[in-house]
Amino acid sequence: MPIDPLTHRIALVEDNPADAEMLKVALEQTDFAVEIVVLPDGAEALKYLTSATPARPPCDLLILDLNLPRMNGLEVLEKVREVDYLKALPVVVMSGSKNRAEIDRCYALGANAYVYKSNDLDEIYARAKRLMDFWFDCAKLPGRNACAQGGMK
Repeated sequence: MPIDPLTHRIALVEDNPADAEMLKVALEQTDFAVEIVVLPDGAEALKYLTSATPARPPCDLLILDLNLPRMNGLEVLEKVREVDYLKALPVVVMSGSKNRAEIDRCYALGANAYVYKSNDLDEIYARAKRLMDFWFDCAKLPGRNACAQGGMK
């Protein structure tokens, strides 16, 4: 079934099922129509992301944890940026790490943003709303029809 052009596709790479579910619910509670694919490890994420085509990118936004099994988030980010049709894919790293070197490395590898994970439910919902407002209302995404950009429910 074709995806509604107003539906924003998000790939959420998170190995902790509780964190993934909490963020998924928070993203779904925003004012945007979303389709969220949860990927539990880096290898599965890379397989999903590279199985798309230039004409049909896998998602509009990638939310990427760093500490993942099989392939960590830095490795995923590095591999994603090596694929021509994924170079412009917005990538938000969401991690519990406050390590300055790790944050700097994310940006050096092409992350568009680094967001610290919160354990506070209200803050998770607030950050999800801010992410969605920015990426799907304020920013103009590559390869998206201008009419499809807003996506308000």
